[in-house]
Amino acid sequence: MKTSNTLSLLLAATSASGHALVTQVFGSNGVITSGLGVVKGTPRTGTDAQPFQIDTPTLKNMKADPCGATLIGGSINIPTAIKAAIAEGGGSLPSLSPNGSISLEIHQVNADGGGPFTAMVNADATGKTWTPATVLVQAPGKNGILHGGPANAPFAVQIPADTKCTGGQDGATCLIRLNNGGKGNTLSLAQGAGPFGGCIAVTQDINGQKVKGPKKISPQGNSRVFSRFFNPSVVERDAVVGDYLRTRVVDDLTDLVARGELTADLINEIKTVTGTALDIPIDMLAGQNDAADLGGNSTTAPNAVLTLQQAVNLKKAVKNAIEISLKILSSGGKVVAQNAQPLDQTNAANAAAAAALRDGSLKTVNKDNLGQIQTEVVDSLLGPLATLTRASDFAKSTATVAGDPALLAAAVSASPTTARTRPGPPGRNGQGRKFGKSRLNN
Repeated sequence: MKTSNTLSLLLAATSASGHALVTQVFGSNGVITSGLGVVKGTPRTGTDAQPFQIDTPTLKNMKADPCGATLIGGSINIPTAIKAAIAEGGGSLPSLSPNGSISLEIHQVNADGGGPFTAMVNADATGKTWTPATVLVQAPGKNGILHGGPANAPFAVQIPADTKCTGGQDGATCLIRLNNGGKGNTLSLAQGAGPFGGCIAVTQDINGQKVKGPKKISPQGNSRVFSRFFNPSVVERDAVVGDYLRTRVVDDLTDLVARGELTADLINEIKTVTGTALDIPIDMLAGQNDAADLGGNSTTAPNAVLTLQQAVNLKKAVKNAIEISLKILSSGGKVVAQNAQPLDQTNAANAAAAAALRDGSLKTVNKDNLGQIQTEVVDSLLGPLATLTRASDFAKSTATVAGDPALLAAAVSASPTTARTRPGPPGRNGQGRKFGKSRLNN
């Protein structure tokens, strides 16, 4: 892995999250729409918050925001969003199949946009009362974590038998909500910044046909909706790769996954460096300035937010959380993104967006219910560390992008077509296996 790639990814980690949203809903009536609140034209080629996550529904308060809130639009107004979906569908919503199933495409931006996702249905399209639905085809991820994004993942869900959709202008509209925040005792790290997913609006059969009993749909089935989505070779490929990855596991920190980035040495370096760096702002909350000439423990501010013992406990808890998340990220198998775009293109898109934010050609957005980072406060907690992201070494790593204005538009909007290569199974002389073209949409 290139040093510049490592540097830019680590520096971006403080401001970037992963996130996931529904970019396409495929109705059995041929109608295709987006998830509620999703904005067409939002760049899908990078992983940073701005501009790649501005329309990601965040499910932080499902009592106030049943379908989530986005950076660009704030709380998603359900009636307004349904009208927008109908307009996008040319006057109709995507219809459920006769057995109550629907196929989707989930855009997984990056690390905390991973599966598994749960699904619920609201029969009157008000977002007030929800019933569990069945996930037929799951998106990649483990404990809400994904490695290798951005990527698009096929997904399918089925509402319960005999559900009668009664909402919307047609009197037959339901809402289906996806959520990667875990369920019951299942931990999802996406609960920290998210969870993510959001709602889709669907209509029942146009002839008023009731939903029939549960019936699992095979990705290899004859449904024309699924046939444009699922390729048996993809399923077979993933099984082969999964078996290969499992044979390579010595322990959860030595498995080389996806693009070969998360090696044991890099994971240990990230743990060490991140753990050391986070001591600085936490110590500052305890009134200790680590940049003091006589050392951080020589200073104690009278207005400290934390006691010294609270700071010690918080640092240990955060370090443990980082270690756990890295172990999940390096575990291979289901945590690896499918059909992801090439790493170099993702890095270029992120660098271009960062450069545009710095020169003012790209404006940040953050509306209503998601909060706004107070940069001055954060920088004051970081002290001198805050200036490192503007150091000359970082500038050099992004100079090829920032120095060419035309590259900005290309980096944040171009659809990737380059095939990616991953390590091939043993016995292939170390040759990589091409995984086909990315299917990211813009």
